[in-house]
Amino acid sequence: MSKFITTASSTSKAPLMHNGFVWVLFAIFFTYWVYGWFNCLLLQDWIIENLLVVICLTLLVISHKWHRLSELSYLCIFAFVMLHLYGAFYAYTKNNLGHWLQYTFHLGRNPYDRIVHFSFGLFLAYPFREILVNKYKLSGRGSWLFPIEIAFSLGTIFEMIEWGVAAFTDSETGNTYVATQGDVWDAHKDILLAAIGSAICMALLFMIKKSISKGKLDMAYHKIR
Repeated sequence: MSKFITTASSTSKAPLMHNGFVWVLFAIFFTYWVYGWFNCLLLQDWIIENLLVVICLTLLVISHKWHRLSELSYLCIFAFVMLHLYGAFYAYTKNNLGHWLQYTFHLGRNPYDRIVHFSFGLFLAYPFREILVNKYKLSGRGSWLFPIEIAFSLGTIFEMIEWGVAAFTDSETGNTYVATQGDVWDAHKDILLAAIGSAICMALLFMIKKSISKGKLDMAYHKIR
């Protein structure tokens, strides 16, 4: 288990084409992606929501030539993408889980988009750090802070993309895609949630790695004794 968690410091990883774990994740993703294509609530919104998914996954495959991610990183990416696909399936503002949370906890809006923005930072901070550590040899304090800054920056860029889509599509599509639901501070909150999610991820990972290191030191101490 500890080996699975601390793979950001490992450079020995199976090639993508021979990684059975990744192929299982891809099969689940592709099955649900095709299902969403034919059964989603609003096809135009679903297509717009999935453009970035297709682009990012293509870049992920291409980038494997110069850097191999760990299985934990692929699992984190998979978890985030599946949460996003579930949101896109219902055009986010009409998401069933979000509606249940809204009515159960008497919220003023469907909160599912907030969950996904938070999950962006929570799940993708680990792959960000892994690339920084293994590919760019970043160490020390920067390896823990830069993933938070990356999540914050990408969250901001995505909000700019949402603004662009709203500006160049009809008002109904724009309102559905941006999903402000009447909140004038929606973009600011979404960016903040991505940063908070990534900060929590880094804090948890730091504590886990510290705990594992302490355990190894304790074992070494007892062996010496």
